[in-house]
Amino acid sequence: MARYVNIQNYTRNGNMGISHVVFDQIAEIATNSVKGAEVSSPKKRLFSLEEPINCSIRNGLVTVSIRVNIKKGVNVKDVALSIQEKVADALRSMTELIPFKITVEVSGIEK
Repeated sequence: MARYVNIQNYTRNGNMGISHVVFDQIAEIATNSVKGAEVSSPKKRLFSLEEPINCSIRNGLVTVSIRVNIKKGVNVKDVALSIQEKVADALRSMTELIPFKITVEVSGIEK
């Protein structure tokens, strides 16, 4: 069953419904555009029942949890901040929803 978010007064022209899957895809594309990071693949994570990206919207707050693999030798703090900024910018420009709570979890290090 698809879950949707209804945005009232979208660009002052009416209402718009967006599937939660779209939020996940926007976050994945934005995360993968950050140099030194990649969304962790569910196939690479043995015995994992959770998806690498989970978005939820409650009371106007968009919460995004992202599990990433970081390349060896990069500054984890800088990459995590860059992911948060890119995901927030992408969601803001494509959905007009704010505020955001974006959590980045490092699930592995790649060579």
